[in-house]
Amino acid sequence: MSDTPKLYIAGMGMITPVGANTAMTAAAVRAGISAYAITEYTDYQGMPITMASVPDLVFDTLDADIGEGDRYDPRHFHVIKMAIIAIREACARLTSKQPIPLILAMPEALSDVDQEDIKELSPLTQALAQNCSPWIDPKQCRTIHSGRAAGLEALSFAFRYLNDVATDYVLIGGSDSYRDDSRLDPLCENKRLMVPGNQDGFAPGEAAAFLLLTKHPELALVADGHIIALHPPGIAEEAGHLGSDEPYRGDGLDRAFKQALMHREPASIEGIYSSMNGENHWAREYGVAFMRNKADFAEAVKIEHPADCYGDLGCATGPALIALAAHDLFRTPGAKSHLAYSSSDSAKRGAVVVEKCHAI
Repeated sequence: MSDTPKLYIAGMGMITPVGANTAMTAAAVRAGISAYAITEYTDYQGMPITMASVPDLVFDTLDADIGEGDRYDPRHFHVIKMAIIAIREACARLTSKQPIPLILAMPEALSDVDQEDIKELSPLTQALAQNCSPWIDPKQCRTIHSGRAAGLEALSFAFRYLNDVATDYVLIGGSDSYRDDSRLDPLCENKRLMVPGNQDGFAPGEAAAFLLLTKHPELALVADGHIIALHPPGIAEEAGHLGSDEPYRGDGLDRAFKQALMHREPASIEGIYSSMNGENHWAREYGVAFMRNKADFAEAVKIEHPADCYGDLGCATGPALIALAAHDLFRTPGAKSHLAYSSSDSAKRGAVVVEKCHAI
């Protein structure tokens, strides 16, 4: 292991359209199982939208009190329920009864967000505090509103936080769903959704994914004598992002790759876990970043884009990719390092090296 700072995965929790937990999701992705299905949602031409959804029956046995009535719409109910399931899985091994700082990845904000208002008023954090006791305290929650890359930004914040505060753990993750017209309408306007006749659209998905992190390797999750280390992520911005008038050059993801891969041995990355969702834009972006950093990857590097199975997971993308990369390292003898990366519709790009190490 290098001398660079590291955080270690102490727990993982996930629920996606192809699995009710981390292991089920990883197995489904390895098998190439797809949850894509035509839905009742339609675009402006009345064409049905293909999406990937968590089956409602998954929630039938969920023991949670999140209230009824007008406080939440159906999308919020799904987001909250998924988050509860994933956090409970991620924290299942904990014996501590102390609240854990939570850094929540959130959808991209349309304007500046007041963190203090969110801490006090967010229905999500309040519901999590009620149903994920004793681990969640709204006063120890922070949110990052940058969409797909928010989970990697949360990881970057976790590195700074754990170095400054006397705490053993921090929890990062996100829960997201597109099952609402407010999320789908802007995508319809820009013809970005998977509908009949559109060869450049993506399937909206939904999921929650959370990672319990620690700076102490002795507290890490152990499998077959190994633990998973996360190196400091690379965070950068793309000037020519989807909402910008600037020309697209692919510099943002390239810089994120370079930061994440700093101090790595040449040809040491054996797998790439990508946020590509089927839109051509992201494939071009990946191609630019990979070619500019090709020397860092093994000759037989494999590229995984699990959105082919579970759809675009929005702000849950980054933590889900890290968890899948970690799960693959645990189960693959001889495998040592993967790169997970995620790109937002707006400027943010993030990448991180996920490494298998011998347990202490």
